[in-house]
Amino acid sequence: MKAGRIKTDWASLTIADDGSAIICVKCDDKPCCVRFGSLEGLKQARDNRKISVKKWAVAIPRSSCILKPLALPASDLAEAAKMIEFEIPSLVPLPREKIVYGCTTLQKQNNMLNILVCILKLSTLNQHLEPYKAIGIEPHRITLNTLAIQNWFDTNDAAASEPRICVLVNKHHGVVLTFVNGNFHKESELAPVEQDSAISSSEIVREIRQQKADLDSSLKEKGAILLAGTPEYVGQVKTLLDSAPESGKVTVVANPEISSYKDGKYGYDSSNNIYSYEAIVAAGLYALAVNAKLPYSNLLPQQYVKRYLKKTLLSNYLLTAVLSVVLIILSLMSISAMNWRIEKMSGMIEAQIAPIEHAAGSVDSKRQRVKAIQAQLADRGQITRIVDELYKYTPRAISINQLKFSSKQSGALVEIKGQADLLSDAFEYTDAMSKAGLLNKIQIIDAQQIPRPGGSIVEFKANCVIQNG
Repeated sequence: MKAGRIKTDWASLTIADDGSAIICVKCDDKPCCVRFGSLEGLKQARDNRKISVKKWAVAIPRSSCILKPLALPASDLAEAAKMIEFEIPSLVPLPREKIVYGCTTLQKQNNMLNILVCILKLSTLNQHLEPYKAIGIEPHRITLNTLAIQNWFDTNDAAASEPRICVLVNKHHGVVLTFVNGNFHKESELAPVEQDSAISSSEIVREIRQQKADLDSSLKEKGAILLAGTPEYVGQVKTLLDSAPESGKVTVVANPEISSYKDGKYGYDSSNNIYSYEAIVAAGLYALAVNAKLPYSNLLPQQYVKRYLKKTLLSNYLLTAVLSVVLIILSLMSISAMNWRIEKMSGMIEAQIAPIEHAAGSVDSKRQRVKAIQAQLADRGQITRIVDELYKYTPRAISINQLKFSSKQSGALVEIKGQADLLSDAFEYTDAMSKAGLLNKIQIIDAQQIPRPGGSIVEFKANCVIQNG
């Protein structure tokens, strides 16, 4: 944050009950929360270029989702995520095109993986996204608010491997979470009684004790309780817990600090405790997005994924075209420079020969030297032909991002790195280049599929040996 302006790749956004918009962004190499009076105020800041964000992350409330536990014979979450689509009809009686879903790990048992599937109606999701769309924001990451809260506690607690019960409570929200070994275990949302914090605190403590009782006996002694939220509620909950020795270790975690935006400037905001829930959700959501954690929990609809993928591919094609033109220009300039050096060297040799032309032996020797230099540099034109063949024969499904040319005495070695949409496209690249003059013997030496948010991409390496003659 410099001179009252924010520019970042990722930002998270939550909306408070009073309409305030709380975002979390990177400021001075660390995350920070900023409060806007309304979504319209955030829109004005964007329109005035006071804030520039490439990708947005938002949270969906637990009450809007259907959570279903599922046991699958998978070794990891990536494998389980591929199986879920076949299990969806047995989980909810809704057509596949009318829902979105994500998943996260619950527990690993022998050869089975227990996961939690979060299912959301597409119509419900669109209702949640309407306020964001109204100000021109289309999110790249949509995550359950419970997972955002869990991740915030993970980030602010060094003992991440211990079983923990995390509590977030203020005037409007009460959330009690249990997770073991960093995995979601149980969650409950309570509605605090605004007029009586004592009653609300008692309900929170009752839920904490219930969730602790549900833990395995071997975990109860190791468990810790973390509290965050409004000091009034947090203090009462801690007092009740401390009065019972069986509660164990109770730690209060400081809320994220909040700055405020007003009249084009960012400054200190005294409402940290009022908006503690929204700030914690935003901070946890930001960390999830930036660190690409829990990628299979993203509830982004396929239409968004396809749109972003199309935009990315278009950008890649445009960048490839520009780089190709620059490469051709640089190659031509390099060839022109080499030709100039050849002519200059030849002129110098000819100038040396002219005064002693009568000495036939010396003249012939220097002429042979000229021919040798010209022959040595003549093959440099291969670079232009190689670039031309790559541009002409490379299919549209293939993008080249690195080209390495190594000249050898017997010929040359060309090394290529690139990307493809599918693994089959990468291996069919050899056939596509078979009609080329120099690169007709190109071989794929390595290809692997790399997962990305919303899909995957194939990266490959290839080489081609060009023989002289």
